[in-house]
Amino acid sequence: MFYPNIPGELLLDNEHVVVQRFIIEPGQWEGIHSHPGNQIAVRIKGGLWAGRRGGREVSRRSEPTEDGSVGWMEAIDISEQHESGNVGDTPIDLIWITLKPCEPMSSSTQTVGQVYPNVPSEVLLDNERVVVQRFVTQPGEWQGVHSHPGNQVYIHVDGGEWTIRRGGVDTVSPALTGSAGWWDRVDLSEAHDTANSGDAPITHILVNLKPCG
Repeated sequence: MFYPNIPGELLLDNEHVVVQRFIIEPGQWEGIHSHPGNQIAVRIKGGLWAGRRGGREVSRRSEPTEDGSVGWMEAIDISEQHESGNVGDTPIDLIWITLKPCEPMSSSTQTVGQVYPNVPSEVLLDNERVVVQRFVTQPGEWQGVHSHPGNQVYIHVDGGEWTIRRGGVDTVSPALTGSAGWWDRVDLSEAHDTANSGDAPITHILVNLKPCG
């Protein structure tokens, strides 16, 4: 993803995805750009957007997008002269997950989505490429012993402090708001569990890549 007017921060780049973070200040426009398609937008901090095509404003939101909301982007060619701008009075914090061309993945290592025994999920998006879920873990709450199917991107909408348990050993790990990472497969036999050991709820988004190819 490339915005002419806004430098992005690269959070993750592997064989499956590129994850970038952008801060759009009030009154700032991104500059004319394309979208390659197969992209997920995660709004860490939402706000008021307007859109332009060919230099003319063609859309404007009447209400701010919500923190932690998610959207799917289809391809937009550079010839459409597309750009968006922050027309509100607070910065917009936006993460783009760009999916790389689909490669075969073993269906035996994938589930429909992540399952935590103690923390329910909210499905935000489900299509042929991904299942996107949102989880809120309360202070002092353990998610319950669980596996990870692998091929997952996580995004912290509201950060905090995690305690991560594997095989009975606990490790404290901070999670910054707007941070991202990748989960490889974790088998249930590893007795893996995670707790919110901070004093505020932690909200995180999981993007589960579906088998394809």
